[in-house]
Amino acid sequence: MTSFDFIPSSARHTWPGGDIVSRQSFPATGNFDLAANAFGLLMVHNDDVVSPGEGFDMHFHKDVEIVSWIVEGAVRHRDSGAEEETIVRAGMAQAITAGSGVNHAEVNANGYSSGSFLRVIQCWLPTDIPNATPSHHSYDFNAALDAGGLVTVAGEGAPLQINTAGARMYVARLHGSDNRVAVPSAPFVHLFVVNGNVQAGDYDLAEGDVLRCRNLDADLPVSGQGEILVWGMDRSLNE
Repeated sequence: MTSFDFIPSSARHTWPGGDIVSRQSFPATGNFDLAANAFGLLMVHNDDVVSPGEGFDMHFHKDVEIVSWIVEGAVRHRDSGAEEETIVRAGMAQAITAGSGVNHAEVNANGYSSGSFLRVIQCWLPTDIPNATPSHHSYDFNAALDAGGLVTVAGEGAPLQINTAGARMYVARLHGSDNRVAVPSAPFVHLFVVNGNVQAGDYDLAEGDVLRCRNLDADLPVSGQGEILVWGMDRSLNE
């Protein structure tokens, strides 16, 4: 039987750093057992706002798949395995396989005097291939999103591949009440409203709200004005 769990934006965990405000759908900062709080395969879902010129200095990851969605601004990414920095802009996503281990930095590409903030949604999933060769790839989805449909960003058959079977990330930009998309059925669905106001089934959702669905046995209609980020997952870390 399908069940729904509505989580308002105000219920998210917040880490109010001086230059980074992290609004977390799962407790992430200081949590060393991310799998215990996972929903489906999703262990981290952070909505971060980063001040101009600031960000995350070099830090280490191992054996995790990371997908970042850039909402506003641009992120400058640099890691221990790359000779050049990568700039990932709004409407683009980046997938990182941490594999055997990678040090990387992620900072707001706009300088201190720009006045331009970075907003990024970062998601972590477990890997199916421990000690893989680290890699990262990015892709621009703006043209595909302008059509108003549900775009597969990461997972099987998507432009960005991840080493987590049974996990797919979708994004849609909805342009009004006549613009409707269908979120595919799956055992676990995590629907996040990036901005705007949407209706998902019988639920009215605003920016920052989450709708978690278990055993979604039919496609979920979503309409409205705004952007949504959805994970559909076939299995769970905890079941």
